[in-house]
Amino acid sequence: MPKSKKKRDKKYKPITVRVGPYYSEEQRRQCEAQLNDVALYVECTLPTGNATNHEIDWIEDVLIWSIGLVHQRFETLDQLELSEVLPILTNGKHALDALIDRKYEKKTTRFIATGDELKAISAAFAIIIPMLKEAMTLSPRRTMNEFDWAHRKALENLKKTEREKCKKLS
Repeated sequence: MPKSKKKRDKKYKPITVRVGPYYSEEQRRQCEAQLNDVALYVECTLPTGNATNHEIDWIEDVLIWSIGLVHQRFETLDQLELSEVLPILTNGKHALDALIDRKYEKKTTRFIATGDELKAISAAFAIIIPMLKEAMTLSPRRTMNEFDWAHRKALENLKKTEREKCKKLS
């Protein structure tokens, strides 16, 4: 070492490396319980037209989560299965968007879906719930990061629609 250089007086602090998922088993079970609740919202409260804003938000978040999961893992998935699943998920998303738009355009007073919309949403969630549960079991950290992405995306969409509503009122 040259004499013009000073020695480092700072103490070396090793970085702690964590091995395995950052989500505990309890958090995984809680997430699976929430997925079961969303499945019940889709099968029980949505057909009756009694879904609340909170339930619709959960349904939309889980639907966006599954689409995000499919897109982020696009290269590793079987292309034949992907070509079958992706149209079902997007049809479910379009049906849910139509249902939400009708409510917010004041065409209906509640979240009331048509028969075709119910079939599309139900078919999408028949694929989504087992897929997400399996993903939570196999790689909980990556799956939860994808959920965080989907939640941020849903918040961005909410802010965007609120801005558009404000522009229409102005």
